[in-house]
Formats: sequence, structure tokens, C-alpha cells
Amino acid sequence: MKRIWILDRSGEHAEELLAALPSHIYDTTVYTDAQDLVGALETATPDLVVVEDGADRPGATSLIRAVKALDHRLPVIVTAEQTSSKGAIESMREGAYDYLPRETLPRGLEDAARRALSGDGGLIQTIGSPGPGDVEELGAIVGRTPEMVEIHKLIGQMAETGVAVLIQGEPGTGKELVARALHYNSDRRGGPFVAVNCAAVTPESLDLELFGTGAGAGAGVADAERAPAPGRIEMADEGTIFFDEIDAMSMETQARVLSILEDGSFERPGTRRKTKVDVRVVAATSRSLVSLMKEGGFRVDLFYRLKVVSVFMPPLRDRREDIPYLVEHFMRRAAAKMHRQIDGLSPAAVELLQEYPWPWNVRELEQSVQSAVAFNRTGVLVPDDFEVLRAGRESWPDAGASCSDLAAAVRADVDRRIKDGESSIAKAVTTVVEEELVRAALEECGGNQVRAAKLLGISRNTLRKRMVEEV
Repeated sequence: MKRIWILDRSGEHAEELLAALPSHIYDTTVYTDAQDLVGALETATPDLVVVEDGADRPGATSLIRAVKALDHRLPVIVTAEQTSSKGAIESMREGAYDYLPRETLPRGLEDAARRALSGDGGLIQTIGSPGPGDVEELGAIVGRTPEMVEIHKLIGQMAETGVAVLIQGEPGTGKELVARALHYNSDRRGGPFVAVNCAAVTPESLDLELFGTGAGAGAGVADAERAPAPGRIEMADEGTIFFDEIDAMSMETQARVLSILEDGSFERPGTRRKTKVDVRVVAATSRSLVSLMKEGGFRVDLFYRLKVVSVFMPPLRDRREDIPYLVEHFMRRAAAKMHRQIDGLSPAAVELLQEYPWPWNVRELEQSVQSAVAFNRTGVLVPDDFEVLRAGRESWPDAGASCSDLAAAVRADVDRRIKDGESSIAKAVTTVVEEELVRAALEECGGNQVRAAKLLGISRNTLRKRMVEEV
């Protein structure tokens, strides 16, 4: 019988957690003091430890660290009384097996315990035990929906690994915030974080911006070798380089980035000398790199080097429950910056903000809140304070517009194929659409094929077949 130890310092949730762990399957012991639990670990070893992370009590990270110091393979599950991005990231970074928000209990604990106790449970092997670090930059990663909690957990798991990460999502969803969170929770936090918007300059200028030059304008070849001009890549040495909108890179620049991922070196434009650099690469895109690869606009080898870990940022319209928390965060920050006294948000304003489709996502919401704070005169934000709401529902972006855009894009593609004299047009177009559906579903479901098939309304075998066809 598997032994599970539960730390419930408040004594309020032990009964609920025990109900999720049947006594005929698990031998469960409840502790109310963390020191007692750690002391007991010196003479006995359970199969699983469950720690509640309360809002008004010490966090779970110190206990996770103490448990891992005694037995690094012992799985620890954290149950959060109040979900927070910082709590999820730090718990997973310290080696927690899972982080469970209060609303997922007790069923979530039963599922997590079963997974943790089956074989090795897919235990996360952490690298070192970093200190608390500088996490001030994480403040804007606000969200309590299941999708956002999974992202917080993934950041905690991957921050210390140093592997390349590809972040995908619509513009304004917070992709750079994830990149910063990965950096500030890693052992590179003391080094620089350098962000480059690859779409902000021409491809030719981007190559020089990133990799520098062999010499300044008018310098000779000898000068080029003696006094190179460094680029953003070298500025990020021993830190993290973030390529936003990486799809805007030319094929030549992509080749140089690939060299960094392969052996940590590159050739600066204007010289053949190899330059070594120690950087972690994080990239982001709002476009389909798979489609670009098929069009010859993105290197296949670079795509697979980047996509060691993939993060999909959901659009704000798919996480409306997070809007009140985001508004509160942006409201506090804007009020402090503008020296304004804002006491809250009216229920009517919350309702209207949750109804709005937010085509430009979190970035648009932040700008709307800043404007509302600037013009507010009552101390409480109401619908009239939001310009986007004052315009009236009839002027809001049509939620069905995206489907109309898709239909128009399909029609344009069909017309082009007809003009080019192609045959089997229906099969070609259908294949492209199906591939995009499969990728979107797998990203949404974190790679879980069963959930992805259910989301698409097809069988798992059909999903697998389409995945094989895509490859």
C-alpha cells in the first residue's frame, strides 16, 4: 500500500484531501507542522508528499527544498489555497511534481497522486536548488485559468534546463512575459535579458543588429579582425536572447541562429572568424512556422532546434475569467504611475469587459485600463471610463470575423491554384486546414492526443493518422 503524507497547517482541508485518497488504496498521514513532517522523513520515507500552500502561511518552496534535500526522487504535490503565477513557477522550479489550484480539488489530487505513484511518475529532475531570484518582472503574468496555470508550471519546470523554447500565440498575448519569466527563474538571472523584435527592422539590418560587423564603416580587412563591432547576440552572453517574431528573419540570419543552437558559435558578417557565445535562445511567433516551412520561408532544422519546448499563449477571449485579475493588476500599476487614487472596478464594468472580444488581447486591455484610469474622476472605474465600451456594442469587432477571414483566405488560395493549373485542389486545401486544426488542438491540450481528438470531434486513430501525414 502506497504511503502518502499530507501537510495541512491550517487543519481546514485535510478531510477534503483525505476523501480524494481512498483508504483501501493509500495509507495516509496528516501533519499540521512542517518541521514534524521533515523530522519524520529522517526515519521513514513515504511514497508521496502533499503540501498545502496557504495565502497567510509560509510558502511551499522551502518545504519542497527540504524534502528534496533528504530524498530528491520523492514526489511532492502542492495544493494552492490561492493560485498565483509566482507560487506555481517557484514550486515547479524547486522540483514539485504538480501544482493544483483549489478549484481542481479533490478530483485533481486523486489524478495527480495516481500519476505520481505509477512507476517513476514522470518525475521532474531539477538542476540545482536556485534561490528566490528576481521575480519582479513576473508581475504581469496574471491568470488563474487552467491554461495559464499550466503555463506557470511549465515555466517552473523549464527555467533551469536552459533548453530552447518556442512561444506561439496571437499578438498581445504576453509572449515576451513568458520569455522574461524563463530568464528570471533560471541560473542566468544575473546575466542580461536581450529582446529583439525581428519584424521591426529590415532583414539586412537585422543580421547586423544581431551579429555585429567585422569592422565599422570604411575600415579595412585588418581592422575588421582587430576591432569587431558586437551585436545583440554578444550583448546577451551568459544570459538570454529573445527573438520576437522570429518568422521575419531572412534565411541567412536563420542559418547563423542555427549555428548558435548547434555549437554556441557564429560568424560575424564581414569576417570568417568564429565567435563563441553562451546564450539561451527563446523565440516567439504569431504565425504558423509549419506553413512557412512549406513555403520555403523558414528552415526546417531551425524549427526543430527551437521547438525543444513549445508554449502556446491562449488569446484573451479564451480566458475571460482572468480579465478581472488582469484589470486589477493594470489598474494598480497605472494608478501608481499617474499618482491617482482608484479604489476599484464596478460590477457593470467587469461584465462589459468580459463581453468584449479583445482582438489585440492583453496588450489592448492594458491600454484600455490605462486610459480609464487617466480619465476617471470618481475613484471607481465604470463602463463610461472605457473608450472601447463607450463606442457601443454595435462597433465591436465581430466574433465571427475570423471565420469570414478564413473563408476569404481559402477562396484566395483556391483561385491561385486554379490559375496555376493545379489539380486535386480540394485535397490540397483540406490537408492544409486539417493540419492547422491538429496543431492547434495539440497545442491547446498540451500534446495530449486523447483530449485533442475529443476537442476536434474525431477518433484518436484519425488524429494519429493526420499527425503521421503531417510529418
